[in-house]
Amino acid sequence: MQAASLYEAHLVLKTDSSNTRDREMTSFGVMYTWAEDTRVDLDQLLLAGQALTSAQIRSFAAWLRSSKAQANGVITQRKRRSLNLQIATCAAICSWFVEQFASPGTNPTQRAADVARLVASQQRSWKEVRTKVRSDPTAPDLTEAEIATIEQFLKPATRAATVGAAVATRDYLMWRMAIEFGMRKSEILAMRMIDCPTRAAPYFKVVRIEERGDEYRDPRKDPPRPKTLSRDLGFIIDATVFPRLVSEYVTTHRFKLVERHGKKVKQFLLPHDFLIIAKNGEPMSISAASDVARAVTAGTGIKFHWHLARHAFFQPRLRCRRGYTRSE
Repeated sequence: MQAASLYEAHLVLKTDSSNTRDREMTSFGVMYTWAEDTRVDLDQLLLAGQALTSAQIRSFAAWLRSSKAQANGVITQRKRRSLNLQIATCAAICSWFVEQFASPGTNPTQRAADVARLVASQQRSWKEVRTKVRSDPTAPDLTEAEIATIEQFLKPATRAATVGAAVATRDYLMWRMAIEFGMRKSEILAMRMIDCPTRAAPYFKVVRIEERGDEYRDPRKDPPRPKTLSRDLGFIIDATVFPRLVSEYVTTHRFKLVERHGKKVKQFLLPHDFLIIAKNGEPMSISAASDVARAVTAGTGIKFHWHLARHAFFQPRLRCRRGYTRSE
């Protein structure tokens, strides 16, 4: 798979996001599977700058749709969005190979114009095979009743007996960071101790990895990356649980168990300064945070994921009723 290796090298230079690289290479792998099933030499096409013909693009889209359809042939709206994302990714991959390897002419100016036409033709062909998705005029949100239910479920007093006080406090802290500040899951997981609020500096600091400096280290295989610009997030509700909740978690529950002289003891001084940790004391992974969201769904019956809390935070109708100051 020479083309795949070449494109992966391109992605390493193009983006620092492992999620982006994984998504694009997964879509590339799907294209290779289709090519093998239909006996298309994908490497030869891409490395010659020819990409796929319109007929091949339609064949690939039909093959992809069949893999996502239910027994009755219907493709759910969620799977349609996933399908369209894969199609858009594959379109970008094919266009890149056209730009790199197509040789319609020797004159540089003429070649640039010819390649632009080839890419535009490719994009039209890929766009034609996208599946129609029903538009949703409003972002998914949480009702006041759902927020109250999740709040009650995640309170440490409710869950400590079943999951332990440390885990219960951590999960509640993550929830409050999301619902009070609209933080993304990646921003919560990337939060460091020095970025947390204190009485002297009553705000969270969201800092992009690129601005952390050369000494920044994250032991996770797939480090979470804040997407937005760096910013300070101050307290904007009267009944905030901060900074008390952070202080309680750090001084009482942010530890790992180590064995000393045959006994399990708590070690509070960890070899990293990330705020949210797993049971083993390591920074919490993205998948582990998703497990917490699934636990909320199972415990409340509310289909929950972390981005819903961000949507709820930015919903003006609900913010007015949550104690936010008028100036905010």
